[in-house]
Amino acid sequence: MIKARFGADFDRVVLGAFPFISRIRISPDVLTGTGVVVSLVAALAFATGHLVWAGVALLGAGFFDLIDGVVARAQGSSGISGGFFDSSMDRVADLLMFSGMAVGMASQADSAGVLLVCWALTGSVMTSYTRARAERHLAHFSVGLMERGERLGLIILGALTGFLELALWLVAIGATATSLQRVVVARRLLQELDRTGRDPTAVEAPIEAS
Repeated sequence: MIKARFGADFDRVVLGAFPFISRIRISPDVLTGTGVVVSLVAALAFATGHLVWAGVALLGAGFFDLIDGVVARAQGSSGISGGFFDSSMDRVADLLMFSGMAVGMASQADSAGVLLVCWALTGSVMTSYTRARAERHLAHFSVGLMERGERLGLIILGALTGFLELALWLVAIGATATSLQRVVVARRLLQELDRTGRDPTAVEAPIEAS
């Protein structure tokens, strides 16, 4: 949702905020992998109850996730394989983060908290899965409010302020609502594709007047 809001201007906004990014000569895949490593640090901080440090680490992981695609496009190296790797590593980072939170709550004998983390994790995975499945057949599919950027932002804010449980409730409810919305909308669009043989999300080139 955050990236979609800026659309084609996303790279310009990021480069305007962090102009040094255009001079980075590190492989985008290395930046993506670094983000996963920092997410592991955040997971360990969650597991040991150091919420503020977990929030700080997630800020770092989010930064790497923000810039890897921008760097790839600036270097002219963006492509399907890079997008696949980035998306796969995003799922790994999410699993690490939620696992760390679950371990931390389990160590405090907080059964309700563990269940809440599992709910938030399930909703998050389904949000990503429904989009990935839809985009196997549709040119574009981005429906719903609670995408990864919003989820990560809420978790970071909750960790830094001490309101992690509230953040998890918001993520769990929002991600569940988003995944259900995507199931409904994707099914409708795919039914139209079945019926007409034409992708309803494809943008057709305008016909020039002769």
